Amino acid sequence: MEQDNAIERPSGLVTSPRAVRAKRRGWRLAASFAVMVVAPTVLGGWYYGKVASDRYAAGASFVVRGVEAASGVDLFSSFTGMPSAGSTTSDSYIIRRYLESPDLLRALDDMLSLREHFAEETIDPVSRLAQNSTLEEFVEYWSRRIQTSYDSTTGIVSYEVQAFDPDTAIVVADAVLDAATQLVNELSEKARRDSVQFATREVERAEERLYAAQMALRRFREEQGAFDPVINAQLDAELIATLEAQLADLQAQVVVLAEAVGPAAPRLTQLKRQVEALADQIAQRRAAIGGEGGGAATANMLAEFEDLQIEQTFAQQRYASALTSLEAARMEADRQQRYLAIFARPFRPEEAVYPERLRNTLLIFGGAFVIWLISTLIALAVRDHVR
Repeated sequence: MEQDNAIERPSGLVTSPRAVRAKRRGWRLAASFAVMVVAPTVLGGWYYGKVASDRYAAGASFVVRGVEAASGVDLFSSFTGMPSAGSTTSDSYIIRRYLESPDLLRALDDMLSLREHFAEETIDPVSRLAQNSTLEEFVEYWSRRIQTSYDSTTGIVSYEVQAFDPDTAIVVADAVLDAATQLVNELSEKARRDSVQFATREVERAEERLYAAQMALRRFREEQGAFDPVINAQLDAELIATLEAQLADLQAQVVVLAEAVGPAAPRLTQLKRQVEALADQIAQRRAAIGGEGGGAATANMLAEFEDLQIEQTFAQQRYASALTSLEAARMEADRQQRYLAIFARPFRPEEAVYPERLRNTLLIFGGAFVIWLISTLIALAVRDHVR
C-alpha cells in the first residue's frame, strides 16, 4: 500500500504526492509573486529612476481680504461652516475653482504657450501632453499639474504649479497669481457696480413716481380751477359762520321789531327779506361744501385731492430715501473692496520636487503586493472549495 502511494526517485528517495503538490504550489506562488509584485516594482523603479522627467514646482499663498469693518461674529457661519453674506469665503472658493478652470488655462496658453511646453519631445511619454490633445484633455492634464487648497479656518488659499524646467515654473506661478489678483479686482468692481446700479434704478423709479404724482395733482388743479380745495372749503365754512351770525342778529331784530310795530311795517318786511336771503345763501354754501344736493361732488373732490396729496407726500419721502440710499451705496462701494493679501510669493525652484521616485516605487510595491495577496487568497479558497 505504501509503495503504491509513493514515488521512487532515481536517488532512492521516496516522495509522497502531497509533497509534490506542495512543492508545485510553492513554485506557482513564487512565480506569481515575481510576475505580479517584483516585475511591476522593478518596472516602476526603472521608470521613475531612469525615464521619468523632473518636474519643478512653484506656488503662492494668499488671503482674500475686504476693507469693510467687521460686523460682529456670524454665529450661523460659525456653526454651519457656510459663508455668510458679504464675507470673502465665497470669493476664495471662486478663485480656487478659477485656478483649475479652462478660462485660466486658455489665458495662460495664449500668453505662455503652455501646450507647447507640456508637449515637448524631451518629456517622457507618460508625463507628456499629446500633440493633438483636445481642450478637455488639456484641462484634465492641467489639473494634474496644479494643486490648490483652501483652509476654511484661516481663509488661506494656496496653489502649486508644476513645469519641466525651473524658469517655466516660476513664470507660470507668477502668471497664475496675476490672474487671481485680476479676478478679485473684477469681482470687487462688479459688486460695487451692481450695488450702485441697483440704488440708481431705485432713484429713477422714485423720480418717475414723484413726477406722476405731481402731474396728477397739477391736472386736478387745472380741472377744478382751485389751487387748494381744502383751503377753499375752510374759507366757505368761515363765511357760513359769519352769515349765520348775521342771520341770528337779523332774526333777533325781527323779533324785537315785531313787538313794536305791525306785521305790515316796511322796516319789519325788509328785515324778514334779509333773513330769508341770508338763509338761502347759507343753504347754498352748505350744499357747496358737502351738504345736501351738490355737496357730494365737493366732498368727492376733496377726497380725491387728499389722496393726491398723500401720494405726492409718499413719493417725495420715497425719493428722498432713494437718494440717501444711493449716496450710501456709493460710499459703501468705495469702502467695500476685495484684494489679495499675499504672504507667500512664488520663487524660482532650484531642485526638482517631482516625481517622488522612492515614494512612488514603494507605492507600486505596496499596491502590487496587496493585489497579489488578495488574488492568492481567492485562488486558494476557490481551489479548496473545488476539492
